Amino acid sequence: MPNHATNHTQTRCATVKNNIVKTLILIILISISSCNGTKNTTEIESTENTQTEFKLAESDFVILPFNKDWHWIFKNVKPTELTQSELIEIENILKNVVKDNNEKQKISLKKHNEEYPKNKWNETGFELKLKGKKRQYVPVINEKGEKEVWVNFFCSDWGNDNWKSDIMMVHDGGNCYFNLKVNLTNKTYSELGINGYA
Repeated sequence: MPNHATNHTQTRCATVKNNIVKTLILIILISISSCNGTKNTTEIESTENTQTEFKLAESDFVILPFNKDWHWIFKNVKPTELTQSELIEIENILKNVVKDNNEKQKISLKKHNEEYPKNKWNETGFELKLKGKKRQYVPVINEKGEKEVWVNFFCSDWGNDNWKSDIMMVHDGGNCYFNLKVNLTNKTYSELGINGYA
């Protein structure tokens, strides 16, 4: 005679184990996405998708002067301005950020789907795109005299203009919200952070 209590316990343990594995995979993917380090984009920038004019509508971006209360973004910096040509340069670097990130996400997705064929994903949820996002640019001169820009992306301004004067911060929301630093002097990017999911 089968022991129903044992079968129920084994099934429940398998479900819990499967949920733990899924959670660990998600944590690893978030860690990979947000710890991209510094990336030099000079080589890629000159080869493809180089933009020659800044095409973003004025209603979709703002350049904010650095506020010392935003010490979590930069420390020991001075506010500065951005030129039209620098906005174009940032845009070209951002295209490379998206390309690099999305290639990493394809690798993570493939690995997940190979390891869990019964639980395949169509995407990791951390793929990025530039189109359809509003942006905040915070340009500074750092301690080394280099021009850096913190760029903050978000899908919705919730129908108000607060984002034009203060940093838009959202917890969770996934790849609708991400930010990074661009070093215009060195043509590099760093600290890519993509929001997680609740």
